[in-house]
Parts: sequence; C-alpha cells; structure tokens
Amino acid sequence: MSKRGSGNETFWLWDGEAEYQGHLLAVDGQRLTARLREIRRWTLDSGAPGKPVPLNLIERQRHMCRRVCFGQSPALHMGGLLEFRVGAVQPSKDHQYDYVLSGTFASIDDDRLEALSQLSSAQAHRYLQGERGAESATGT
Repeated sequence: MSKRGSGNETFWLWDGEAEYQGHLLAVDGQRLTARLREIRRWTLDSGAPGKPVPLNLIERQRHMCRRVCFGQSPALHMGGLLEFRVGAVQPSKDHQYDYVLSGTFASIDDDRLEALSQLSSAQAHRYLQGERGAESATGT
C-alpha cells in the first residue's frame, strides 16, 4: 500500500557525519522518499553559521549510498529508530531543503537496539557499517 505524505510527517537522518531533518514525501512498504536539509550547528570552531560549499552531487550520492544511516519519524514504526539505506540523492527544488533522498528502511530489532544503546554515536554507526559489510560478504 502506498502512502503519499502531505509533507507534514517529520523525518530525521544521521549518516555518521552529518545530521539531516525534513519531511517524508512518500512511503511505500519499506521504501521512502524524504526532503531533507543538513542541520548546521554553530560552534566556535566552525565560525558563524552559513551554508558550506556542498560536495558535488555525484560525490554526495556515492558517499551516502555506501553507508547505513540512522533514521526516525513518528509516522514510521511508532517513531522507533530505523536503519536507512540511501538509494538515490537529488537536489531539492524547494530552496528550504538541500536534498530529496529515497531508499529503503527497516526497524532495528530490540536485541540490536540494546547493543547500540551501550555505544557512543560514532561506535554505533561503525557497528552498523560493520554489519552491512558482513551481510555483503555472506550475500544476505
């Protein structure tokens, strides 16, 4: 069953380096499309807030498609933490957002969630990346 979003369902994504926020555009089974912008936090180290020069879109897609990301939306799996795999990245026509992402998602089961909760954010991301590599090696 396909669900076209009204753009009101929020979506959060973290790729291990950057954090994104935006809205779901469509959900179809285990696939979703979302419009996102990178959350740019001001710190003394990074200087004044402003939009950094973005990576080339092809490089951004290559970078994100190799990673397992964390995602979350109140509209999906009761707001539980999701494993999200980016399939495609496009520039957003809406200037309030940077990208339109599409890909597949799955909920993170309780055993894995318990293990992830014991780790720092960086360690949790490396754990998911390691599992993805193990799945690729075994062909699952």
